[in-house]
Amino acid sequence: MVPMRVVLVERRSPGEKSSLEELAALARTLNHEVVGTLEQVRKPDPAYLIGRGKVKELAGLVGSNGVERVIFNNQLTPSQAFKLSRLVGVEVIDRFQLILEIFAMRAGSPEAKLQVEYARLSYELPRVREQVRAITLVEQPGFRGGGEYDVDVRHDMIKRKLVNLRRKLKSVAKAREQRRKRRHRRGFKLVALAGYTNSGKSTLLNALTAANAEVDDMLFTTLMPRTRALKASRKALLTDTVGFIDGLPPWLVEAFKATLEEIYLADLVVLVLDVAEPLPEIIRKFRASREVLAEYPVRVVAALNKIDLISREELERKLEVLNDMTSFTIPISALERTNLGPLIETIRVNVFGGGKPA
Repeated sequence: MVPMRVVLVERRSPGEKSSLEELAALARTLNHEVVGTLEQVRKPDPAYLIGRGKVKELAGLVGSNGVERVIFNNQLTPSQAFKLSRLVGVEVIDRFQLILEIFAMRAGSPEAKLQVEYARLSYELPRVREQVRAITLVEQPGFRGGGEYDVDVRHDMIKRKLVNLRRKLKSVAKAREQRRKRRHRRGFKLVALAGYTNSGKSTLLNALTAANAEVDDMLFTTLMPRTRALKASRKALLTDTVGFIDGLPPWLVEAFKATLEEIYLADLVVLVLDVAEPLPEIIRKFRASREVLAEYPVRVVAALNKIDLISREELERKLEVLNDMTSFTIPISALERTNLGPLIETIRVNVFGGGKPA
């Protein structure tokens, strides 16, 4: 497939750190080719989010580089996306629409497809509401134009679909809960692998179990939980969960609640961090992950993954900082199977106590 040529845009407040690099990684996951970036530090413009001068600059960037799509790192209102698209001449989307497209591409199981559809419609509903309001403002009082009827019908249809999808997802969650209860009755303990997207959770699952899970260097490879028995203890089950990402809106987190329930009901969470990244990035992703985990009253240990990519001196420097932020850290390399023994022992002690599991 020929890559789509895209330009990335980010508006930041003064003092706010750029996250365009992460947006570029998301774009590459969809096989997009990033041919340019545009940044602006200012208050959001109500009409275009960025200033009118920057919109002209963006249009020039699009025209001179054969750009097919513009992706904003900021959330756009439907009105802003429409106006920007009309001025620059190509489709304009935001970060959350991009993530939804990645989710749709990754969805393999029936449950993942249901959750992606629920997330997509949850994203679309407020935009349709805004269209209804916009049409109502331009229609003459006492009259209902054909456009308003069409949007009303679409709005009602989305609401009905969401109700139906919620019912289906509730049924799936109930079946999952029954499976969990059966596991607990048989003496199984559940360990959830959690962490920022692309931190190496699936590789760790493969190293500790016979999962043979798909692994690549793209974001959101795992959308649905995969549960396998720990090689070292058949009574401990490891679950690989969807990766976290900074700044997800509540409606998107809500759509993947069934996946996050695996964390809530776990006996232990292994928080996987990519320790090969720069320290500020590790801290940012650690804090973003802890924000999600703070909602769940579970024990957490941190696995500092990818130690094979850094020197011992660099690891020790990072450990000094990270040990002050979390109570228990274990440096590992899931790919090279390094230091997995201490991690397995930590899992065993935390979920079974001092004695050996059956």
